[in-house]
Amino acid sequence: MAAENYSNGGPDSNPCYLQKFGLYSTCSNFYMIGRDKNQTVWRVLKIHRLDSSELTILEDPTTYSEFECFDLLRRIHDGNRSTGGLNFVTACYGIVGFVKFLGPYYMLLIKKRRKIGSICGHNIYAVTKSEMIPISNSPDQSNVAYSKNEKRSFANSACKCIMYLVLIRRHMRLAQKLGYTMRLALKVSVAHCI
Repeated sequence: MAAENYSNGGPDSNPCYLQKFGLYSTCSNFYMIGRDKNQTVWRVLKIHRLDSSELTILEDPTTYSEFECFDLLRRIHDGNRSTGGLNFVTACYGIVGFVKFLGPYYMLLIKKRRKIGSICGHNIYAVTKSEMIPISNSPDQSNVAYSKNEKRSFANSACKCIMYLVLIRRHMRLAQKLGYTMRLALKVSVAHCI
């Protein structure tokens, strides 16, 4: 989620990248609030929670100031007060993606990171801790998410992801032994882990 300024129809030469995020929830939605390094640009991503069979994500095109963003959160809280209001869930560095096994969708978040290098002045980070949060809050949600098959499916997928990461590490070590000095940033697609 990078906030880019547009003038005359083209992207600005100095885009603003969001670096820190806060996840909030109501009974019907998740709100991912992102900010830039200088805390001058704030953006909102809304994720619907009521339909467990479909993933609906809306990015608010508005760029907020810190005051405007907290005012928006206050208004969301007031509007949902009868159903528990707006609750802070967690802070994170980003969303890895969304995955669906047998039941509802899950959101994969980056909880901790470690700087491993830089390419052309851009920092490269390794994910050191992640968290998986179920999206659905549907009252008619089936028990599939908590069934033995769902847990088995998740365990098998997690094992496949770990195998991919082990293979990538082995290739990185081999490249280092052979004298390669360039570090590569590898992106493992969730689709390969399923």
